[in-house]
Amino acid sequence: MTETLVGGVLAAVLALATRQSLLGHDVTVIYPRKPAVPVAAELDARFPSDVRRVELTYRGRVATLRDLRVAIRGADRDMDVLHLHSTFAGIAGRLPFVRVPDGCVVAYSPHGFAFLRESSSAVSNLAALALERVLKPRCDGLILVSPSEEAVARTRLGESHCDVLQNGIPVDGLPRAHGSGNPRPVVVASGRLGEQKGPDRFAEVARALGDRADFVWIGDGPREGRERWMGDAPVRLTGWLSHEDVIAQLAASDIFLFPTRWEGMPISLMEAQVMGLPAVATDIVGNRDVVLSGETGYLCSDVPDLIAAVSSLVDDPLERSRMSARALEVQRDRLSDIDLGTASIQVYDRMAARVSDPMSS
Repeated sequence: MTETLVGGVLAAVLALATRQSLLGHDVTVIYPRKPAVPVAAELDARFPSDVRRVELTYRGRVATLRDLRVAIRGADRDMDVLHLHSTFAGIAGRLPFVRVPDGCVVAYSPHGFAFLRESSSAVSNLAALALERVLKPRCDGLILVSPSEEAVARTRLGESHCDVLQNGIPVDGLPRAHGSGNPRPVVVASGRLGEQKGPDRFAEVARALGDRADFVWIGDGPREGRERWMGDAPVRLTGWLSHEDVIAQLAASDIFLFPTRWEGMPISLMEAQVMGLPAVATDIVGNRDVVLSGETGYLCSDVPDLIAAVSSLVDDPLERSRMSARALEVQRDRLSDIDLGTASIQVYDRMAARVSDPMSS
């Protein structure tokens, strides 16, 4: 169950559901239809036919909180696992008055802790941290998508029941990036226009280097968001594209710039690296589990570092080629989802064992 079925959460849930269904398990995905959720035809094409989808009408956060609780009550009484994806679903599924069948394992994957959001105030982050601590006993364990996210859970939440189920992607369908073929390299980002993805940082880099490279943002957001985040920056917005078209745009690019503020383990960055795009990303949880800094890209601490790293790649096609070759060499194996189904069932089994025998932990 998830509150959103877009971007990285969509890709993560899709990979997990696909791999589990291929093993013969019955999988249902519950989600509200928000404006950015792909149309039904695209979801039909991407999800296996035997993965059941339960789509709710999005009616605002308070109403959707109630709708998700009702959906849990109406779910199959033979449900063995309730896996909550993202913060809001994690709240909805762990409230004290939510009931699941006896013996059902409740797992929670935050896909980026809300209390790590750089854009939020210190008070908001403390409140988010406090809420996570209060709700911690209401699930049977956290499933984190990267080792660095697990480290945060253990140190900030004191969580001992952690398992890492590293995000993976279906690598076989991804083409090798062939580049733009233009004298001016194409620097690309992918995601929704919002604080998390750092479009304002992308715009700063574009303003600094727009005389030497072309900058493209794959995705979109509300008009006020476009004006707020991009302003007069020399950035072309593609609008929302199908996943197939996103991959085609990535393949025709030269550098992937990922200036995000918080992450779990980002799918779009993984796709870019598997395709052989050199990446420049912020040095945060999740990103540092994907990019091999100095080998397949650069991890940067601030905007000046981002500008310097992108500038060096814009001016040095040999370095771009070296990093591309290294990414193609190692990232396909590192980031594949081929073992995701089996690994996830093993995690659920460990959680079930703890539930049946608490002393075993």
